[in-house]
Order: sequence, then structure tokens, then C-alpha cells
Amino acid sequence: MLRDFVVMVKTQFGKDVKVIRSDNGQEFLSGPMQHFYKQRGILHQTSCIDTPQQNGRVERKHRHILNVARALRFQAHLPLDFWGECALTAAYLINRTPSKILNGKTPYEVLFNTKPSYDHIKIFGSLCFTHCKSRTNDKFASHSQKCIFVGYPYAKKGWKVYDLETNEIFISRDVIFHEQYFLFPSII
Repeated sequence: MLRDFVVMVKTQFGKDVKVIRSDNGQEFLSGPMQHFYKQRGILHQTSCIDTPQQNGRVERKHRHILNVARALRFQAHLPLDFWGECALTAAYLINRTPSKILNGKTPYEVLFNTKPSYDHIKIFGSLCFTHCKSRTNDKFASHSQKCIFVGYPYAKKGWKVYDLETNEIFISRDVIFHEQYFLFPSII
């Protein structure tokens, strides 16, 4: 995965990865990874064991993502099972939020040199209905599925939704949102 990241940075942004800082996880310290770093001229730094303060910037960003994810979960009254979708959506939204550190620009804007669009942003955890293609010739069958909006898919135009009937998450472009309604009871 790290190898793919290094290649993606080069192909998408024309930049070389110069330094990778990690904890002492074996996935970063293995022989093949050490060869990978050396082959590409990447400096690999590690922090001391049990010293998260040495990764202060990463730890602060991790805390920021978790705080936003927690707020999303509480606002939508979602069960803990949805923590992963909350974290992914938090990162997505943070990357599109202006930052004082970036002089009012968003991380997205700094990376892609263009302002992000906000037209597709919806209220996390709200009720939505997706169009379902009828597999039967029953003209009176339902043409929609009752779902909950749970995020934004990577590299696709659409929304991630949770089907309340099948308990599955899928991606759909054909969605009608009712952002004022939340289906899960309050957890607070």
C-alpha cells in the first residue's frame, strides 16, 4: 500500500516522496520495505517506542479526525458500527474545509490547485431514497429503497448509502435526500 502511495504521488502530483516517518510497525521495517526506501532514495525515520508525542502533527490530525467523526456519529444518532464511515466522511469534509494554517485555503485546494465543489455535500446520517431498478415486471413494486446517507465514495460520482432493509452499504448516483430526518433513535 505504501508503495502504491509513493507511485501515486509521483504520477498524480509530479513530486517525489523524500521522507517517511513511521512508528516501529513491522510493516515499515521489513527487509523488502528497507530495500524499497533505499532504491528510491527515501529516508525512513522512526519514532521511539511509546512516544506518540514524537509524532505530534500526526497525533493531532488523528485526534481532529476522530473528534469530527464522533460529532458526525452523535449528530446522526448512528450506532458504533458506523464509526468507519464516520471517520472517512470526517476526513473528506476536513479536506474541504478552509484552514487558518493554509491562509484560508482548503487542503484540497492546496493539493489540486483548484477550489473544491460543495454542491454534492449532504447531511451525514440523514434519510434518503435511492432508485432501484425493478427486476420483476410488477408495475406496483417499489421503485425506491429507504436508506441512510453515510458518505462519499472514493473516485466515483455518487453517494454512499446504507440500505435499511438489506443492511448493506452501496454507492448510488440516483438519490433523493430528506436531510431533516434521521432514522436512528437518539444515543445520547
